[in-house]
Amino acid sequence: MLDERKIEQSSKIIRELIAEGKIIRPKAGLAEFFLNQSHKTLVIAERLIKLYEEEKLDTHLWVINTSYYAMFFQATALLALFNHKINVELGIHKLTFHALVHYFISEDNKLKKQLVEEYQDAVKDAEALLQLGEDKIKELIADFDHELIKRKTFTYTTEENAERSKAITSYNRAKNFINEIDKIYHKTKNQR
Repeated sequence: MLDERKIEQSSKIIRELIAEGKIIRPKAGLAEFFLNQSHKTLVIAERLIKLYEEEKLDTHLWVINTSYYAMFFQATALLALFNHKINVELGIHKLTFHALVHYFISEDNKLKKQLVEEYQDAVKDAEALLQLGEDKIKELIADFDHELIKRKTFTYTTEENAERSKAITSYNRAKNFINEIDKIYHKTKNQR
């Protein structure tokens, strides 16, 4: 889980990028592009799981990588929806994590604000909406960070083999992340 020290560290990094002009407004259509990429990539991760089940082909490393990229594309779409694009080439993955923490936990907490607005629109749905409160947001962003680390570990080191259980965990995290962010994305898009 994210503690206050990590949240402040992320905000500091993003404030520095803002000062350097490396957080820019995205081009029109970028959010939709990455949202579509995210969904397509999650389907590929699911197919890789099935490929293992059907042919016993070791796809675990690729399930982890593909699941992570589904989350990364979804995070990029969410940032773009709120008019943020990280304009760097090196370190984009970790910076995306820091941007999620900064914009959606530390600063103005747009996701919590979104939930309050949804609560006002549909009182009877309030309990379900409050499930995506601050703890849920921190959990989703922590899941993103775990998958970022796991992708790097399994892609660039040979000491550990990507096991099926870790691949399934990656896929389930990605699926949950995408489903939760989709709710916010579509609600925000419909309000504009």
